[in-house]
Amino acid sequence: MTAASIAGGAQPARTSQRCSQPWAGTAGWALNGAALALVGYVVVAVTLGAGFEQDLVVAAEREGVAVNAVATSTQAQITHDNALYALVTGLFLLLPPAFLLRAAGKVRTGAGGRLAQLTWWSALATLLVWWSYVGLGLGLFAEPENLPPLVRDFGPLTVPLVSALSLLALLTLVFACEAVRGADVARPSARVATVVCILLGALSLVALFGAGFEDPVAPIVIVPGALILGIALLRSERRPRAATGAR
Repeated sequence: MTAASIAGGAQPARTSQRCSQPWAGTAGWALNGAALALVGYVVVAVTLGAGFEQDLVVAAEREGVAVNAVATSTQAQITHDNALYALVTGLFLLLPPAFLLRAAGKVRTGAGGRLAQLTWWSALATLLVWWSYVGLGLGLFAEPENLPPLVRDFGPLTVPLVSALSLLALLTLVFACEAVRGADVARPSARVATVVCILLGALSLVALFGAGFEDPVAPIVIVPGALILGIALLRSERRPRAATGAR
């Protein structure tokens, strides 16, 4: 047997290497951060917000309206009476849209394509609406009898603004999931997250209309989809590529 025949018949050893998806890991951490920030907000609200919520319920019963329709001046007084809680939760709510925009930025540069661009723009719109609402809420720290013009409408604006920011965040996640799938990253989990977001969005809209717009679509609705996609992206960064080699 000649050397040439030996060389020609040799098969290179199969190799395995890790996926080079640094953007996926950063996006995954950011999505998990958005979800955990919202969970943290709920924990703070449940553990420290009993007095605040009770004051709102009492005010709503006194005025004969839903909790979200309590007069803005009354909400301002309640905010003053529970200043530390209102400040902590208000600042907490600044975090989720910032994490979401960070994730969208990584998807935009890493996955590429039209859906990735839509992810970023949708996340930016979410942040603007979300921070505008939080800013209005922090405006309740002004004197109840002398509230700034826009803050005076905080009560009537609560349901539409909170519903809008929650649905925008869900839309951002749907765009992100499909952009990630288009980049052939975490495809099964991304599709599951898409379906979960769409189902939760549809159910939330049914509940919103069914309740006569008394209660908004809550931002916590994004947590399942964000965690599913976030964890999948983290795993995709660490998963080895399929072994390859010439035969």
